[in-house]
Amino acid sequence: MRIILVLIFAATLVTVQFAPLLALAGEGGGSLVVYTYEGFMKWGKEPKKTWDKIFGTFERRYGVKVEVREFPGMREALLALIAEARRGAVKADVIIGLTPILLGEAKEYGVVEKYKPRRANEVKEGLVELLDPEWYASPFDYSIIAFVYDKKHVSEELMAHLSFESFYNESLARMLVVENPLKSSVGVSFLYWQYVTFERLLGKDWKEWWLKVKEYIKVAGSWGEAYDIFLKGLEGRHIVVSYGTDPAYSYYFYNSTRLGASVVEYDGAKYSWLQVEGVALVKGAPHPKLAKEMIEWLLSPEVQSLIPVNNWMYPASKLVKLPPCYAYALSPEEVKPVNGLVSLGELAEVRKTLLESWLELIGG
Repeated sequence: MRIILVLIFAATLVTVQFAPLLALAGEGGGSLVVYTYEGFMKWGKEPKKTWDKIFGTFERRYGVKVEVREFPGMREALLALIAEARRGAVKADVIIGLTPILLGEAKEYGVVEKYKPRRANEVKEGLVELLDPEWYASPFDYSIIAFVYDKKHVSEELMAHLSFESFYNESLARMLVVENPLKSSVGVSFLYWQYVTFERLLGKDWKEWWLKVKEYIKVAGSWGEAYDIFLKGLEGRHIVVSYGTDPAYSYYFYNSTRLGASVVEYDGAKYSWLQVEGVALVKGAPHPKLAKEMIEWLLSPEVQSLIPVNNWMYPASKLVKLPPCYAYALSPEEVKPVNGLVSLGELAEVRKTLLESWLELIGG
């Protein structure tokens, strides 16, 4: 009888201790579904181990299967979410990689839900204001958008004092590959960088730039496609719109300083777009409690410390130290983000017409 009582007590203790996890694990059945972009956290030395540290650890901790669905670009992920919501068949619980512009679109269609995480005070100052002060998404990582170039083919002196108008030179424009803003979050950020610079900083019509370069530049469907073209030097494309952290990646893996990163310069000041990527709770998520715990986990120092050498962005958590290779990155602290020249509300207002106008310009 004493042994039976001890066993009952032990079983009760285990049940009480792990009750929250058991309750979450049984939430609605099925898998916790995460939507993100291709290549998410896969740019390190051991991508499978990195994914296991992130998603495998979560699976083991909560006793749930995590299904990650990757899309070529974040806008495609968002469009899938919107389409599912319209059909009343929401599949995703969490979406990772929403930028301020894409988040504005997500809010407009009502596919994300407010959630201020318990780790909110660990997020670096200023990121929330750039992404969403209402906490429809939490900052996950960030970096500046830059013109990344191969020093073997492109003059460092020219790129050191670059302007958007520098690409009016046909030979330079023929080296450039950009991303389609209708599909790629990098493409959207680049479009806004160019738009705000022309309209707010220079007092010019933003369309001028595209009209003058569209015959010579290459527009790729996604960041991955654009970078592949750049790395292979296809069609002589040795400049790509990417991130200021790319030179750090090159040094980390190849001990090479061959890659450079530049932004635009006007009146002695450097300007760029600060891209903040957020993680959001999907409205109508099949597993809302588990989804919130996934967001907490993604913001934890354990996951955030993996970002610098696996996603090659700056971690949103202020508790994480950067690795030495980041000395070769073009730091956000070295440039002025043009995001500050326009409000999030204004960006949301012009988003649709800006994308439509861009399509007309390029398509025409």
